[in-house]
Amino acid sequence: MSEWRKKVRTLAQSRADQEALHKWRIDNPAQIPFRYRWEHVQAVVGLALHLAAQLDADCDIVEAAAWLHDIRKMEPQHALAGAAEAYDILLGTDFPAHKIEAVVNAIRVHEGLTRPEGALPLAPVETAILWDADKLSKLGVQAIVFNMSAPYASGQSLEERRADLVRHVNGTLTRTVAGMNTLPAQKIAARRHADMINALAIWALEELEQTLSVETEDEGP
Repeated sequence: MSEWRKKVRTLAQSRADQEALHKWRIDNPAQIPFRYRWEHVQAVVGLALHLAAQLDADCDIVEAAAWLHDIRKMEPQHALAGAAEAYDILLGTDFPAHKIEAVVNAIRVHEGLTRPEGALPLAPVETAILWDADKLSKLGVQAIVFNMSAPYASGQSLEERRADLVRHVNGTLTRTVAGMNTLPAQKIAARRHADMINALAIWALEELEQTLSVETEDEGP
């Protein structure tokens, strides 16, 4: 593993653990119930490289941006703060110096789940890929598990979790899918969004079956 790759991966994991400790309100990393941010970052890296291979993008730029995009996630305007720190980090490694600004630009504009309706695709392609990969990680059946495992879902009943997800999927994530920049991401996003809708519909059916069974028992003979 190259020096820069090892450094950015290690930093991303460290920052993700810091966020997890804060969100779960614990002090011992060994007690973290679920590392949401670290799982997310790893997913973004994989998705970004998958898109890069299809779009003939610069894999160094895409990978570095994916590892570093959320290193300042706990701060307001985390994309701007993360972009500034990414520049300093990469400058001190063997990462190609002439590619650093492209990494910084990609991180700077990745924030937000939606884009303005009718907006032109982000450019260059590496910037578009980071935005798309970041959002693709929030779509699909796996994303349902992610959401239910995050700290903000603690204390919610299954019914409450499903209702929140239905609102999110039918609202924000519908606009997320519409905002995808690249054709490969558009296709994956549409499929993953449909999978979420279907999974939530099955969940609702199971919930209904349970409710009807309980009501029937309560009525008695």
